[in-house]
Amino acid sequence: MRNFTENLNLSKKQKRWMTFGIAGIVSVYVLISFLFNDLGFVKYITMYREYNRMSADIRRFQEENIQIREEVKSLKTDPDYIEAYAREKLGLAKEGEIIYRFEDDSKSKMKNQNSK
Repeated sequence: MRNFTENLNLSKKQKRWMTFGIAGIVSVYVLISFLFNDLGFVKYITMYREYNRMSADIRRFQEENIQIREEVKSLKTDPDYIEAYAREKLGLAKEGEIIYRFEDDSKSKMKNQNSK
């Protein structure tokens, strides 16, 4: 059996270009498959970024969890902390105390500008 390119009566230069063309097409196909396939490089980079984001979220949640546990412990055992928490968060005061509230300058300026 004769070679396929011999049947086409092509010169050596044309055969070489045909070989390079086929190799180029195959190379481009392999490269595109490597980059954009379901398990390709682009998907890998996306998944790696998502992994890093989720890892950072987990660390942040663990730190918040530790802080909340410490706050709960203080609320259960420390009377001074309980009093400070009640004053700050709940706006409570001891009998006979007067609470003064001050507005931010930026809020009062916005109110004045909106009323004009």
